Amino acid sequence: MSIQILEVVLYSHDGKRRLLSFRLGAVNVIPGDSKTGKSALIDIVDYCFGSDECRVPEGIIRRAVSWFGVRLKLTDGEAFIARRCPASSASSSEECFVKIGETVQAPDFPELCQTTNTTGLNGLLTGWCGILDNIHEPPPGQRRPALSANFRHALMLCFQPQDEIIRRQQLFHKASDTWSAQALQDVFPYFLGAVADDFVRKREELRRLREQLRASERRLAELAAVRGSGLSKAVGLLAQARDCGLAVLTATDIWADIISALRQVARTPLVSAQVTSGNVSEFNRLSEIRAALLTQHRELRDQIATARDFEHEERGFSREASEQRARLKTIGIFEGSTPSQSCPLCSQQLVAGTTVPRVTEIEQALTAVSVRLDSVSRAAPQMERAVGQLEQKLAELNQKLNQNRLELEAVRAANEAVMQAQDETPKAAHVLGRISLYLESVPDLPETANLEEEATRLRGQCEVLEDELGDENIKERLDSMLSLLSGDMTKWAKRLQLEHSKHPLRLNLKKLTIVADTPDGPIPMERMGSGENWVGYHLIAHLALHCWFAEHDRPVPRFLFLDQPSQVYFPPERDVDGSLNSLQSDDRNAIRRMFELIFEVVATKQPRLQVIITEHADLAEPWYQSAVVERWRGGHKLVPDEWQPQATS
Repeated sequence: MSIQILEVVLYSHDGKRRLLSFRLGAVNVIPGDSKTGKSALIDIVDYCFGSDECRVPEGIIRRAVSWFGVRLKLTDGEAFIARRCPASSASSSEECFVKIGETVQAPDFPELCQTTNTTGLNGLLTGWCGILDNIHEPPPGQRRPALSANFRHALMLCFQPQDEIIRRQQLFHKASDTWSAQALQDVFPYFLGAVADDFVRKREELRRLREQLRASERRLAELAAVRGSGLSKAVGLLAQARDCGLAVLTATDIWADIISALRQVARTPLVSAQVTSGNVSEFNRLSEIRAALLTQHRELRDQIATARDFEHEERGFSREASEQRARLKTIGIFEGSTPSQSCPLCSQQLVAGTTVPRVTEIEQALTAVSVRLDSVSRAAPQMERAVGQLEQKLAELNQKLNQNRLELEAVRAANEAVMQAQDETPKAAHVLGRISLYLESVPDLPETANLEEEATRLRGQCEVLEDELGDENIKERLDSMLSLLSGDMTKWAKRLQLEHSKHPLRLNLKKLTIVADTPDGPIPMERMGSGENWVGYHLIAHLALHCWFAEHDRPVPRFLFLDQPSQVYFPPERDVDGSLNSLQSDDRNAIRRMFELIFEVVATKQPRLQVIITEHADLAEPWYQSAVVERWRGGHKLVPDEWQPQATS
């Protein structure tokens, strides 16, 4: 049911209550005289629904009322909302009272207190109305921020005050305000259903899928880059391995197969892969011995080179130490002298504070140098013996290498297969070395088949959601819905005998108006003449929209306020107890057609549509009289007269 109004409740300053009750899912009519508060009813309800400004006219109502309230029928349960009437110097009040339950009655005055503010109230109303998370993204190039439809936007489709229902430039409530009109244009597709209720969820899912897809594609690109740069080199190495008889894999461009083959080659022992006949085992044994001998040969040469370097450094130290000892021995010529401020060598006066080494100190330095020099002199013969021993071992090792070479040549000469293998071994060893080095530089790349399959799946899901959420798809659904609405509006315009009703009518959401498509081109409502047409087009547009909202369970309140729709036929100055007798028959018939249409449309949607009409006209028809909830004539009005003294005291 969304939201319908059970009661409008006013509280005086001294605690009195004024209850105005309405029937659900039906037409409710309040006929009455001027200045009885009929037109203020929309402003009161709008204020209770979280308006940022109290537009209730200054006067008796603002002075006499302390709180405004509405009791609502929700889809599940009931709710009561009250809002304090602002002081005369303020435009609104943030004091809001909310009560929710399975059944809720208007509370007594002492119970009223602030339980929330307008922000919290709008959040509650948006949820009660059934408005889910939604968002409208402006077209590219437009700077206005994204917009989410809320309850305040939905109310623009529910109110038709006296001064708006007769306008030819604007079809909807507050559409004269540029910002409000733009907001309504943006959220209209959501309220009609062209934008699905799960649009925000799907848009968030699309964002998540796009992030996953980008991560998968980035990983695939990285792997492709690594493989692309290394594929040609890997293929070349595999070809060289095949040429040396190290691989059996034929030419391929599959990365995983090539790398697997290269790793298999790298694990294959070189000699066993090359030689398969005769004296292979002896040749292998001699080769291993030669490799060990060569290793020992290198180690001995390194030891001898190190010893020679040490011996050279030792000789240099000896020369330097000998020179230092010769200089220090001259200290003997100063034995027995006393310290003075003159240099003992050149007789020059010393700078004040300069310290001349004592003879004892120089003697100590001479002793230390002599000890070190003697130590080096004693070590020199030992070093010579060590070097000699190493050179002797090297000579023995050379003999063994010569012997091993002779044995290898004998084996090679005795076996042609071994000779051929020996010729190919350096080449194969070189290729194996290059393959091993290459494999060490290549990262362990995973198999990409699953990753590619995942990217394909994500890409398909993104395409489906992009199609569902795309502007073109939304526009097609919106055009289809507007076409269906056009049928009802055209039919009802003919029934009300409006101008241009013989031509197809449609809603133009870009300009928020009705357009008649004629052979001479489109004619918007503002170019259609007479107030009768303007009121009629307002009426059929809002009835068609609310029928759509009810039939398709859209999140728009299920009520429509119409303030004095008969004013173009029945102005206040002709109001004599609401009788239509003073009107010409054409005007009486036009008013009757208008109200008959309203009653019939509401009856077809009962109980999903509530219409509240405030009027001067008071038709004598039984169906009209049965819809009257209160008649404000003869002193009966929205705010009782007895409230006035308390409000002005």
